[in-house]
Amino acid sequence: MIILIVFKIDYHRYKTGASFITFLIGPATVSLAVPLYQNLELLKKNWKIVLLTIFSGVIVHALVIGVLAVILRLSDAMVATVVPKSVTTAIALDISKGLSGIENLTVAIVIITGILGAVVSPFIFKVFKINSPIAQGLSLGSAAHAVGTSRAAELGEVHASMATLSLIITGITTVIISPLVYNIIVSLF
Repeated sequence: MIILIVFKIDYHRYKTGASFITFLIGPATVSLAVPLYQNLELLKKNWKIVLLTIFSGVIVHALVIGVLAVILRLSDAMVATVVPKSVTTAIALDISKGLSGIENLTVAIVIITGILGAVVSPFIFKVFKINSPIAQGLSLGSAAHAVGTSRAAELGEVHASMATLSLIITGITTVIISPLVYNIIVSLF
């Protein structure tokens, strides 16, 4: 965003030029499914805790956004902008657009969320003694989306599998509940 502003590059022109890179996100996402398939038995064995963890992450995310919106007295457009912060950029853009959010700001918030999650996670895991590859992967996937999943892949195959699953289910769940979360938060003002 800073480069676009400093060099006065039109966002739509940038988006057109970057369309090839955006196209490659699809195959990259599919490649994340390989470790998930390889750890299918582990997933079946732990399916209850996996789903509970992912849905808890989505609910906590919604609560945090709601509390911040009330404390900071965010406008409707800002609430729509931050609601999808913990999902991939492509999903976040569609949610933000559908709720009349500020799309460019949503992209920046999603990127910052992912980077911050990936950078802070080792410290969080150490402080709270979170040593389970399943727990680490699920938290990275649900809180820090694609960047967190990339970080999880560096930690190990189980981490990557759980982060991938978490990324996918968090994205789907967020798409479904975002309008409800948005309406509840906006109604608090």
